[in-house]
Amino acid sequence: MKRQNLRKALMVVFVLSLPVTMFYLSPLLTLQGAWKGIVTSSLLFVALSAVLAFFAGRVFCGWICPGGAVQEVLFPANDRRIPGGKYDLIKYGVAAVWLAFLAAFFVRAGGILSVAPLYGIEGGVSLATPVSYLMFYIAMGGMVVLSLAVGRRPFCHYGCLLAPFMIAGKYVAIKLGTPRLRLHAESEKCIDCKLCTKNCPMSLEVNAMVRASAMDSPECISCAACVDVCPKKVISLSFSSAVSTKKE
Repeated sequence: MKRQNLRKALMVVFVLSLPVTMFYLSPLLTLQGAWKGIVTSSLLFVALSAVLAFFAGRVFCGWICPGGAVQEVLFPANDRRIPGGKYDLIKYGVAAVWLAFLAAFFVRAGGILSVAPLYGIEGGVSLATPVSYLMFYIAMGGMVVLSLAVGRRPFCHYGCLLAPFMIAGKYVAIKLGTPRLRLHAESEKCIDCKLCTKNCPMSLEVNAMVRASAMDSPECISCAACVDVCPKKVISLSFSSAVSTKKE
Protein backbone atom coordinates (compact mmCIF):
# COMPACT_ATOMS: atom_id res chain seq x y z
CA MET A 1 0.00 0.00 0.00
CA LYS A 2 3.03 2.29 -0.19
CA ARG A 3 1.80 3.58 -3.55
CA GLN A 4 -1.52 4.65 -2.03
CA ASN A 5 0.25 6.42 0.82
CA LEU A 6 2.35 8.27 -1.75
CA ARG A 7 -0.74 9.14 -3.79
CA LYS A 8 -2.54 10.55 -0.77
CA ALA A 9 0.54 12.49 0.34
CA LEU A 10 0.85 14.07 -3.11
CA MET A 11 -2.81 15.04 -3.09
CA VAL A 12 -2.45 16.67 0.33
CA VAL A 13 0.46 18.71 -1.03
CA PHE A 14 -1.66 19.89 -3.95
CA VAL A 15 -4.54 20.81 -1.61
CA LEU A 16 -2.15 22.92 0.45
CA SER A 17 -0.98 24.60 -2.75
CA LEU A 18 -4.50 25.78 -3.65
CA PRO A 19 -3.94 29.37 -2.45
CA VAL A 20 -1.40 29.62 -5.26
CA THR A 21 -2.85 27.32 -7.93
CA MET A 22 -6.65 27.62 -7.68
CA PHE A 23 -7.16 30.17 -10.45
CA TYR A 24 -4.80 28.34 -12.79
CA LEU A 25 -7.58 25.72 -12.94
CA SER A 26 -10.63 28.00 -12.70
CA PRO A 27 -13.35 27.61 -15.38
CA LEU A 28 -14.84 30.95 -14.27
CA LEU A 29 -11.57 32.74 -14.89
CA THR A 30 -11.49 31.11 -18.32
CA LEU A 31 -14.84 32.69 -19.14
CA GLN A 32 -13.73 36.08 -17.80
CA GLY A 33 -10.72 35.93 -20.09
CA ALA A 34 -12.78 34.79 -23.08
CA TRP A 35 -15.07 37.83 -22.62
CA LYS A 36 -12.02 39.96 -23.44
CA GLY A 37 -10.59 37.60 -26.04
CA ILE A 38 -7.86 36.35 -23.70
CA VAL A 39 -6.68 32.76 -23.43
CA THR A 40 -5.96 32.16 -19.74
CA SER A 41 -3.85 29.53 -17.98
CA SER A 42 -7.01 27.65 -17.03
CA LEU A 43 -8.01 27.28 -20.69
CA LEU A 44 -4.52 26.11 -21.58
CA PHE A 45 -4.81 23.57 -18.78
CA VAL A 46 -8.03 22.15 -20.26
CA ALA A 47 -6.10 21.36 -23.45
CA LEU A 48 -3.15 20.02 -21.47
CA SER A 49 -5.41 17.72 -19.42
CA ALA A 50 -6.76 16.12 -22.61
CA VAL A 51 -3.22 15.54 -23.89
CA LEU A 52 -2.19 14.05 -20.54
CA ALA A 53 -5.21 11.73 -20.60
CA PHE A 54 -4.25 10.57 -24.09
CA PHE A 55 -1.14 9.01 -22.57
CA ALA A 56 -2.14 8.34 -18.95
CA GLY A 57 -5.94 8.39 -18.66
CA ARG A 58 -7.41 10.42 -15.81
CA VAL A 59 -4.24 10.23 -13.77
CA PHE A 60 -4.61 13.92 -12.90
CA CYS A 61 -7.88 13.09 -11.11
CA GLY A 62 -6.37 10.24 -9.14
CA TRP A 63 -3.00 11.70 -8.21
CA ILE A 64 -2.99 15.49 -8.47
CA CYS A 65 -6.44 17.11 -8.39
CA PRO A 66 -6.94 19.15 -5.18
CA GLY A 67 -10.72 18.80 -5.50
CA GLY A 68 -10.44 15.04 -5.63
CA ALA A 69 -8.20 15.10 -2.57
CA VAL A 70 -10.71 17.18 -0.60
CA GLN A 71 -13.43 14.65 -1.41
CA GLU A 72 -11.28 11.68 -0.43
CA VAL A 73 -10.39 13.30 2.89
CA LEU A 74 -14.11 13.17 3.66
CA PHE A 75 -14.42 9.41 3.01
CA PRO A 76 -14.35 8.62 6.77
CA ALA A 77 -17.41 10.86 7.20
CA ASN A 78 -19.34 9.41 4.25
CA ASP A 79 -17.86 6.44 2.38
CA ARG A 80 -21.08 5.60 0.55
CA ARG A 81 -20.66 4.23 -2.96
CA ILE A 82 -22.56 6.46 -5.36
CA PRO A 83 -24.45 5.61 -8.56
CA GLY A 84 -22.84 6.27 -11.91
CA GLY A 85 -24.29 5.19 -15.22
CA LYS A 86 -26.71 7.76 -16.63
CA TYR A 87 -25.92 10.14 -13.76
CA ASP A 88 -22.34 10.40 -14.99
CA LEU A 89 -23.73 12.15 -18.07
CA ILE A 90 -24.53 15.24 -16.00
CA LYS A 91 -20.95 16.49 -16.22
CA TYR A 92 -21.09 16.35 -20.02
CA GLY A 93 -24.05 18.71 -19.94
CA VAL A 94 -22.16 21.04 -17.60
CA ALA A 95 -19.14 20.98 -19.93
CA ALA A 96 -21.33 21.61 -22.99
CA VAL A 97 -22.91 24.69 -21.41
CA TRP A 98 -19.46 25.98 -20.40
CA LEU A 99 -18.14 25.43 -23.95
CA ALA A 100 -21.13 27.27 -25.43
CA PHE A 101 -20.50 30.30 -23.23
CA LEU A 102 -16.76 30.13 -23.96
CA ALA A 103 -17.34 30.15 -27.72
CA ALA A 104 -19.92 32.94 -27.49
CA PHE A 105 -17.61 35.10 -25.38
CA PHE A 106 -14.69 34.70 -27.78
CA VAL A 107 -16.96 35.54 -30.74
CA ARG A 108 -18.21 38.61 -28.87
CA ALA A 109 -14.59 39.68 -28.26
CA GLY A 110 -13.68 39.26 -31.91
CA GLY A 111 -11.77 36.01 -31.49
CA ILE A 112 -8.58 35.20 -29.62
CA LEU A 113 -6.76 38.48 -29.10
CA SER A 114 -4.01 37.42 -26.71
CA VAL A 115 -2.64 34.65 -24.52
CA ALA A 116 -2.09 35.66 -20.88
CA PRO A 117 -1.32 32.74 -18.51
CA LEU A 118 -1.27 35.08 -15.49
CA TYR A 119 -4.51 36.86 -16.33
CA GLY A 120 -6.49 37.53 -13.14
CA ILE A 121 -3.74 36.11 -10.93
CA GLU A 122 -2.01 38.89 -9.04
CA GLY A 123 1.67 38.18 -8.51
CA GLY A 124 1.11 34.59 -9.59
CA VAL A 125 -0.91 33.85 -6.41
CA SER A 126 -4.60 32.95 -6.72
CA LEU A 127 -5.83 34.03 -3.28
CA ALA A 128 -4.66 37.63 -3.21
CA THR A 129 -7.93 39.55 -2.83
CA PRO A 130 -11.07 39.32 -0.64
CA VAL A 131 -13.10 38.25 -3.69
CA SER A 132 -10.67 35.42 -4.46
CA TYR A 133 -10.94 34.17 -0.88
CA LEU A 134 -14.74 34.26 -1.12
CA MET A 135 -14.65 32.20 -4.32
CA PHE A 136 -12.27 29.73 -2.67
CA TYR A 137 -14.51 29.17 0.35
CA ILE A 138 -17.63 28.86 -1.82
CA ALA A 139 -15.95 26.26 -4.06
CA MET A 140 -14.48 24.24 -1.22
CA GLY A 141 -17.62 24.55 0.90
CA GLY A 142 -19.80 23.32 -1.93
CA MET A 143 -17.53 20.34 -2.52
CA VAL A 144 -17.52 19.45 1.19
CA VAL A 145 -21.31 19.67 1.49
CA LEU A 146 -21.82 17.58 -1.64
CA SER A 147 -19.40 14.90 -0.45
CA LEU A 148 -20.94 14.71 3.01
CA ALA A 149 -24.43 14.46 1.54
CA VAL A 150 -23.78 12.04 -1.34
CA GLY A 151 -20.64 9.94 -0.79
CA ARG A 152 -17.47 9.10 -2.70
CA ARG A 153 -16.18 11.78 -5.11
CA PRO A 154 -19.58 13.06 -6.30
CA PHE A 155 -18.15 16.17 -7.96
CA CYS A 156 -15.84 13.99 -10.07
CA HIS A 157 -18.85 12.01 -11.28
CA TYR A 158 -21.37 14.77 -11.83
CA GLY A 159 -19.84 18.24 -11.94
CA CYS A 160 -16.20 18.29 -13.05
CA LEU A 161 -15.65 20.33 -16.21
CA LEU A 162 -12.25 18.81 -16.87
CA ALA A 163 -13.40 15.19 -16.78
CA PRO A 164 -15.14 15.15 -20.21
CA PHE A 165 -12.01 16.54 -21.88
CA MET A 166 -9.80 13.96 -20.20
CA ILE A 167 -12.24 11.20 -21.11
CA ALA A 168 -12.13 12.44 -24.72
CA GLY A 169 -8.33 12.29 -24.72
CA LYS A 170 -8.41 8.76 -23.33
CA TYR A 171 -11.09 7.71 -25.84
CA VAL A 172 -8.96 8.89 -28.78
CA ALA A 173 -6.00 6.89 -27.45
CA ILE A 174 -8.17 3.77 -27.16
CA LYS A 175 -9.46 4.14 -30.71
CA LEU A 176 -5.97 4.73 -32.12
CA GLY A 177 -4.51 1.87 -30.10
CA THR A 178 -1.59 3.99 -28.92
CA PRO A 179 0.48 2.97 -25.86
CA ARG A 180 -1.05 4.44 -22.71
CA LEU A 181 -1.30 3.88 -19.00
CA ARG A 182 -4.10 1.39 -18.43
CA LEU A 183 -5.37 -1.35 -16.18
CA HIS A 184 -4.87 -5.02 -17.05
CA ALA A 185 -6.59 -8.01 -15.46
CA GLU A 186 -5.97 -11.75 -15.39
CA SER A 187 -9.56 -12.75 -14.77
CA GLU A 188 -8.77 -16.44 -14.38
CA LYS A 189 -6.90 -15.66 -11.15
CA CYS A 190 -9.80 -13.70 -9.60
CA ILE A 191 -11.34 -15.19 -6.41
CA ASP A 192 -14.25 -12.72 -6.33
CA CYS A 193 -13.30 -11.21 -2.98
CA LYS A 194 -14.50 -7.88 -4.41
CA LEU A 195 -11.94 -5.87 -2.46
CA CYS A 196 -11.22 -4.01 -5.70
CA THR A 197 -14.82 -2.86 -5.92
CA LYS A 198 -15.04 -1.98 -2.23
CA ASN A 199 -11.90 0.16 -2.38
CA CYS A 200 -12.50 2.00 -5.66
CA PRO A 201 -12.80 5.73 -4.85
CA MET A 202 -14.96 6.19 -7.96
CA SER A 203 -17.47 3.49 -6.93
CA LEU A 204 -16.78 1.40 -10.02
CA GLU A 205 -17.80 -2.26 -10.21
CA VAL A 206 -14.18 -3.29 -10.66
CA ASN A 207 -14.85 -6.96 -9.96
CA ALA A 208 -17.36 -7.06 -12.81
CA MET A 209 -14.86 -5.27 -15.05
CA VAL A 210 -12.24 -7.90 -14.24
CA ARG A 211 -14.64 -10.75 -14.97
CA ALA A 212 -15.59 -9.14 -18.29
CA SER A 213 -11.94 -8.40 -19.14
CA ALA A 214 -13.07 -4.83 -19.83
CA MET A 215 -10.92 -2.48 -17.78
CA ASP A 216 -11.26 0.77 -19.77
CA SER A 217 -13.97 2.57 -17.81
CA PRO A 218 -14.18 6.30 -18.61
CA GLU A 219 -14.62 6.94 -14.89
CA CYS A 220 -11.37 5.21 -13.89
CA ILE A 221 -8.91 7.73 -12.43
CA SER A 222 -5.80 5.51 -12.60
CA CYS A 223 -5.33 5.68 -8.83
CA ALA A 224 -4.32 1.98 -8.70
CA ALA A 225 -6.27 1.38 -5.48
CA CYS A 226 -7.71 -1.81 -6.99
CA VAL A 227 -4.23 -2.94 -7.99
CA ASP A 228 -2.78 -2.47 -4.52
CA VAL A 229 -5.64 -4.09 -2.60
CA CYS A 230 -5.94 -7.26 -4.72
CA PRO A 231 -4.63 -10.25 -2.71
CA LYS A 232 -4.00 -12.33 -5.84
CA LYS A 233 -2.38 -9.59 -7.94
CA VAL A 234 -5.04 -10.03 -10.59
CA ILE A 235 -4.97 -6.36 -11.63
CA SER A 236 -1.96 -4.39 -12.81
CA LEU A 237 -1.36 -0.86 -14.08
CA SER A 238 1.13 -0.34 -16.89
CA PHE A 239 1.67 1.16 -20.34
CA SER A 240 0.11 -0.86 -23.13
CA SER A 241 -1.46 -0.37 -26.55
CA ALA A 242 -4.03 -3.12 -25.98
CA VAL A 243 -7.61 -2.12 -26.70
CA SER A 244 -10.60 -3.22 -24.67
CA THR A 245 -13.40 -4.27 -26.97
CA LYS A 246 -16.08 -4.95 -24.37
CA LYS A 247 -18.41 -2.33 -23.08
CA GLU A 248 -18.26 -1.59 -19.34
